[in-house]
Amino acid sequence: MSSEQDTVPLAREGGEQGPRGGPFRLLVFSPSLALTFPLPETGTVIIGRGAEADVRIDSAALSRRHAELTLGPRPTVKDLGSSNGTRVAGRRLAPEEVCELAPGGVLELGELTLLLQPTPPVSPSTPARPRALWSHAALETRLEEACLRAAAGGPAFRLVRVRCLHAPHATRVREAVATALDPLDVLAEYAPQEWHALVWEDVPGRGDEVEADLADELGRHGLPFAVGRARFPQEGRTPEALMARAGEGIRGDATEAKEGDLIVVDPAMQRLHALVKQVAASPFTVLLLGETGVGKEVFAEAVHRHSPRARGPFVRLNCAAFSESLLESELFGHDKGAFTGAVKAKPGLLESANGGTLFLDEVAELPAGVQAKLLRVLEQREVLRLGELRPRPLDVRFVAATHKDLATEVARGTFRQDLSFRLDGLSLTIPPLRERRAELFVLAHVFLQRAAHAMGRTAVPSLSPEAQDAMLRYHWPGNLRELRNVMERAVVLGAVDVLRPEHLPLEKLLAPRLPLASAPVPVTPGGGERQRIVDALERHGGNQTEAARELGVSRKTLGVWMDGHGIPRPRRGAPPR
Repeated sequence: MSSEQDTVPLAREGGEQGPRGGPFRLLVFSPSLALTFPLPETGTVIIGRGAEADVRIDSAALSRRHAELTLGPRPTVKDLGSSNGTRVAGRRLAPEEVCELAPGGVLELGELTLLLQPTPPVSPSTPARPRALWSHAALETRLEEACLRAAAGGPAFRLVRVRCLHAPHATRVREAVATALDPLDVLAEYAPQEWHALVWEDVPGRGDEVEADLADELGRHGLPFAVGRARFPQEGRTPEALMARAGEGIRGDATEAKEGDLIVVDPAMQRLHALVKQVAASPFTVLLLGETGVGKEVFAEAVHRHSPRARGPFVRLNCAAFSESLLESELFGHDKGAFTGAVKAKPGLLESANGGTLFLDEVAELPAGVQAKLLRVLEQREVLRLGELRPRPLDVRFVAATHKDLATEVARGTFRQDLSFRLDGLSLTIPPLRERRAELFVLAHVFLQRAAHAMGRTAVPSLSPEAQDAMLRYHWPGNLRELRNVMERAVVLGAVDVLRPEHLPLEKLLAPRLPLASAPVPVTPGGGERQRIVDALERHGGNQTEAARELGVSRKTLGVWMDGHGIPRPRRGAPPR
């Protein structure tokens, strides 16, 4: 039997089932999955986790050939000498014992529960249920849930954004998008001629198939369109990051602000930018800390641009975007024949950054094996390609970034303490947008200007006092990235000179903020936390080593912070001022 498998995560129960076979289907449940298998009308089906199984379920609870199901007028099941046993109605079958299994009967294979269920009849005259077109606010809620589930080991997904390039074709483009999606995917309207689709990738490669089907459908009818996409976690781990990356595909470029475009109004940001120029001239490794979307990559570029290595390459690597094996090959390179498919030698990003700067974004996501190899590179300043025996000398400056607290990750055992010490030559914390309100509307105007220009509008809309009031009350968890998304959508929705609250996602902006049950307390002070440094120094009588230990950073980093905040170096025993 050649069986197709429709993997349905628990969060998506209640949707249509997979391909239809005979009069029965097999439903498989466990605490972490729900699967549906169509069954033939007659014949024998092997259930197990091995490649030879007809009903293949990737679960350690199953043997490679666990049980045999015989279909016909009176279905039966036989245990094939499995390790964890086969139970029918609570009774464990002996090896090779055959037992009748009535329709609706329940099988227990280890921790898995299997249900033999009649296939629901479908009347040809019954029209398919129309697809719901969700609101953008509803999609953001579903997208946030999907991010949380995927981060906890749930189903993978991608966000696909489609724009109709000619208004008269908008309805046909929308219908083509709906046709390419499964009923369990989520389709929402972003703007009158744009849509977002949340596409589940519970079957490997399904996202690529959906996009290929979409391109075929649109191309067959000659419809003008543009597509952007963002996969979790490769292109983002938050709704704001995924929407921003999908938007880049639509626009055809990345719109992250460059240093020349930066608006620096807040005093803490002015001090931070001045500090970056000082730090850049030093040879130290730099660790950039801050929430997702605050612009850590912009600061990494600034460190490179103001350093003696400015003429050398600036190479970026998102550590969360690759599996461990691919990450090793990307970072260290490989020799010809190092593994299957390595038909020629390839230098890694470390070698590509020679003479310049390597930016390791999301460095806390590095797998343990890669952490150990990177530590050796930092200590010995040489790199060994996969499959080679002799290391190569390396002259690279490292800048790393993370939104996580590395001290907490070290305590959890997910990050090496010696590597964290190597990366934390100097730490710079970028404050979130909610701590620099003076820049909110200046930055909003920059994003409005860019969005208007991208849409071919000569006039840049302004924000009404009511819209500004709503924006001031919001805490902007997605920071600059979220602000850009909101401003861009406001321009798309409102072809007006003045944007009012109805052009903004008010449901989100005005929602009450509830405290987290166990909100993490940052151990590293940000730009607006001068008092924390002073308090730590006072508690330790001016002893900078002890104060740095309390704050969870090196003494060198504490000294940089003190200089940046204008805190004089205290004499031992004397209180800081």
